Amino acid sequence: MAITINDQPYTWALRGQKLMIVAISDEVGNTGFKYGVEVILNGLPYQFYLSPAPDDRLYFDMSPLLDTMRNSEPQNFHFATDNTQVDTSGITLTFTLTEWWIVAGVLQENAGSSINGNNALAVNGYFQVIDGYKPNVQTGGAAVKQSLTNTSSRAMSDRTVNTSPFYLSQSWGFGAATNSIWIPALNEDYGVLSIPGNDTYLTNNTTAVSFRIQIFSSTGVPTSQTIALSGFDIENLPVYPANLNDWTGLTVKPSLFPNWRCYTVTVLNGAGNNVTESYIFYNTHDYGQADCNFDNIRLGWVNSRGGWDYFNFTKKSEITNEIERKTFRKVLFNGSTSIFTANDRTLTQRQNLVQQVLTVTSDYITEGEFILLRSLLASNQVTWLTEYDSKFIEIPVNIDDTSYVEKRTSDGKLYNVTLKVRMSNQYNT
Repeated sequence: MAITINDQPYTWALRGQKLMIVAISDEVGNTGFKYGVEVILNGLPYQFYLSPAPDDRLYFDMSPLLDTMRNSEPQNFHFATDNTQVDTSGITLTFTLTEWWIVAGVLQENAGSSINGNNALAVNGYFQVIDGYKPNVQTGGAAVKQSLTNTSSRAMSDRTVNTSPFYLSQSWGFGAATNSIWIPALNEDYGVLSIPGNDTYLTNNTTAVSFRIQIFSSTGVPTSQTIALSGFDIENLPVYPANLNDWTGLTVKPSLFPNWRCYTVTVLNGAGNNVTESYIFYNTHDYGQADCNFDNIRLGWVNSRGGWDYFNFTKKSEITNEIERKTFRKVLFNGSTSIFTANDRTLTQRQNLVQQVLTVTSDYITEGEFILLRSLLASNQVTWLTEYDSKFIEIPVNIDDTSYVEKRTSDGKLYNVTLKVRMSNQYNT
């Protein structure tokens, strides 16, 4: 009398895929047999009773229980400094299977039949059908692998070596840079680079213990500093220029190197060897993609790998105020013997509802950047990083656009992209 688990999610599982429990019991012949499934998400139990499939097995997909992850509120760690930050967006997941059948007209549990599944962490990312069922996050291809084991491993970012190729990479001594991911950045840019932490959920990832920042001066002279990781399940490295400039005691602040060229960020193992691709932030104020004629609009969003990506829209931006008006006519009478006064109002507006929409335009961007922005258009978790009342804040926003063309052309022409960004909260009046 036993249940055998044939399949279950990996202990590190992205929520946007089928998260199947497949099991079989040797008691399915009993009258009214049901599989009992208790799924526990962050300590909250969900109970189900399911009839066997035609082949007597249990087939249960847990992914619908995680749909709310795509709508969870962004966490305010984009402006973090002084240490790596914990990302608590992951949901702990486990399950228990039991056998039930009808005894004396009552559905009863078969005592001692329970079996527990693996403890897992559900991460707020997603795979595509083309990636296949249950792609291997430990040892799979670059598109699906999440563990950090070698110089071709990627952080939790949709940026790849083809996203923003930099025209000066080889002249600066980075060679063909097949394992280098270039990121345009301004001194005012805040943001984090998310990575899987050093823990038991992603067992191949246990070698990652620190990360190194190496900054290159205006003449190409390097200075480096190594910082220990904190061992969180999902760890955010506050490594964009503004974060580094605010970081107490850091020796690789961009502000300490006038007209800095770039700096690299790599995750290291205990022997000091790279276990990720090199993420290279280059100074776009001096080397392109900056425009002093317009305010820079910086958007961040949760991407397909469960981390955060960012993009600067440096061209013209405008705010449109959409105003919904509700009117009614009052009786021309003030409730006194004067009846009414000359300045009384009959046609009256109730509270006006004001919704603000920000139209943003990018600089001319690469084919790879068009592909990167696909996950911005698909994301339900988008935030606008901006300065307000002399401090930086994040404003929750939604993307209005319902279609998006990824420009892929060999005609030598350059293209930019314009998006409509709607404020999540209405303008109070």
